[in-house]
Amino acid sequence: MSKYIFHLKGLTCANCAGKIEDKLKKMPDMKNLNYDFLKDELVFDSEADPFDLKIKIQDVVDSIEDGVTVTEDLNEDMEEDEEKFPIYKCIFVFVGLIILHYLKLNEKVNFIAYIILYAIIGYDVVKASVSKIATGNFMDEKFLMTIASIAAIISGEYAEAVAVMLFYTVGEIIQDKAVDSSKNSIKEALKLKPEFANVKKSGEIVKVDPTEVSVGEVVVIMPGEKVPLDGKIIKGASNVDTSNISGEFAPISLGVGDEITSGFVNLDSSLEVEVTKEYKEGTIAKIIDMVKNASTNKAKVEKFITRFAKIYTPIVIGLAVLLFLVLNFASDLSFKESIYRAAIFLVISCPCALAISVPLTIFAGIGSLSRKSIFVKGGNSIEALTDIEGVAFDKTGTVTKGEFTVAEVEEIKASRDEILEIASIGEMYSTHPIGKAIVKSFKSKQIPEHLNNIGGKGIEFELKGKNYLVGNKKLMEDYNLKLNNKSDSNYVDVYVADKNEILGIIKLKDEIKEGVKESVNKLHSRGVKTYMFSGDKENVVKKIANEVGIDYYRGSLLPDEKVREIKEIEKNTKIAFVGDGTNDAPSLASAYLGISMGSGSDIAIETSDIVLLKNDISSVVRAIDIAKKVKSIAYQNIFIALFLKVVVLVFGAIGFVSMPLAVFADVGVALICILNSLRVFRGE
Repeated sequence: MSKYIFHLKGLTCANCAGKIEDKLKKMPDMKNLNYDFLKDELVFDSEADPFDLKIKIQDVVDSIEDGVTVTEDLNEDMEEDEEKFPIYKCIFVFVGLIILHYLKLNEKVNFIAYIILYAIIGYDVVKASVSKIATGNFMDEKFLMTIASIAAIISGEYAEAVAVMLFYTVGEIIQDKAVDSSKNSIKEALKLKPEFANVKKSGEIVKVDPTEVSVGEVVVIMPGEKVPLDGKIIKGASNVDTSNISGEFAPISLGVGDEITSGFVNLDSSLEVEVTKEYKEGTIAKIIDMVKNASTNKAKVEKFITRFAKIYTPIVIGLAVLLFLVLNFASDLSFKESIYRAAIFLVISCPCALAISVPLTIFAGIGSLSRKSIFVKGGNSIEALTDIEGVAFDKTGTVTKGEFTVAEVEEIKASRDEILEIASIGEMYSTHPIGKAIVKSFKSKQIPEHLNNIGGKGIEFELKGKNYLVGNKKLMEDYNLKLNNKSDSNYVDVYVADKNEILGIIKLKDEIKEGVKESVNKLHSRGVKTYMFSGDKENVVKKIANEVGIDYYRGSLLPDEKVREIKEIEKNTKIAFVGDGTNDAPSLASAYLGISMGSGSDIAIETSDIVLLKNDISSVVRAIDIAKKVKSIAYQNIFIALFLKVVVLVFGAIGFVSMPLAVFADVGVALICILNSLRVFRGE
């Protein structure tokens, strides 16, 4: 099986999109099919030939909605499409309606003039409706508008017939623009992908696709170019713009030895970077993957609307037929009046307002969050954000900066340099901020042997035939080594020992991130409880928790103990866990919602539901606020659409609604809901 992605360019009808998806799902050679209306993206697995698949998809699309092109690349070179709903036609017809309203023409001339206007504005709609009758997939908005306008002509309401098509066309123009605006908010994130990488080979620069570059190769990044892959600078120094990734607009200065992230923009001088991650494992690739797949993980409200629309439409169509029969055979109304009212009822019934506005709201939420450097794995994650009652934080790198510095070295059985050298050798491959700080404090060329990482405690290794330990108090206790020092709550202690005695203690200091206390207070003001769990010693954790105002804390926890704490709390409270390290992955996976810092480990990012690239817990508050706004607007749209349609349906059935008002109840209500959805972006 191969995964295929096709784009349905020009598809703007949400109701039609649902029909296309349903029909394609019945095809045996397309498995796990999903169509994302807002990205024009059709994804499925198949063993069939892609050319044959494209033809089959195009045939299905043509049977339901004309003017839609199936393409494998949304950006492939194609002739510019003619504007789907030319605005000049609308202006001409609108002016014509005003003139005819004031001119006193005889009946025959009047009829011909209105029919000409009707043909200008309605020809394409009527043609599309008639061409689809043979396929059996004709029950869509265009068909309803055709029936309604023809019913108006039969009833002698020529101006109304033209107005129906005019209102519908104007509504479609505005609706398309609104949908495109929301789509563009997501496409901006997809533009992060670098187009090329300058690879240095045998003294020459070769321009290649970033996906073709291997770990260890050297890429050259010129001023103004995007960094194509994650790596380490081996030559040069420059200021780089990190706003694409972090959202922070102040440039940062990087030089030899510094790590650099894909997506950054080089500003000043050329850099040579040794690639440390393949493209697919890099920061940009992970972000783009999250954005691309976000719409496939649907929120409950989206799934409900999809199911509801499928039931709602046939029920209302049946009611329209029943209404015609009752009015025609059990009332004094004429055949013309009965069919006219039934046509009004049909026009009002179209579920497009529901079918597009709720997914559009969720999609706008994903776009709004991405603009804040907050990336979610789906609408279900946004929905989960609105449900959380507590937020639990890891300490190091989340509440604190995670930028440790060696403050003191307590010499017990070895000198300062010996203690630092042994520790730096043991921590050589560490990704933890404490380990990195120790390695940075002492450069050694020696390599550890038989290294064993003991989760949550430290490292055991061999060097020149002798065994060493580097880790916390628990690791020392496991080997029955005596601890005689008094712990200082201002420092993190890292013990260095052989298997007989403790050689010394490295004392490191970390600082609380700016704005943490304010963010914790904001969470409290929103009724959210706060927790902090850490592997650090209890007195250090207590001091930091009290300083920033966290409600509940626990220190000296191993990764599995953090998980137990989370599960115990979640018996009564839904919580989100925020962390960044490899040891946080179990907690991120077990919490109701996992939120990782983008600067954290790959496994933490993979395990989490939401990634905060700003590395700042104020983003948690921002994410909750946006999610609640999205949920509120989604339910507003459901209420607006159903309430207005039901009201107009009732009044339409008893004859108090004209055809233009019926069109407004369909196109107008959809437009109101779409514009309401776009309020998600307001106040960003």
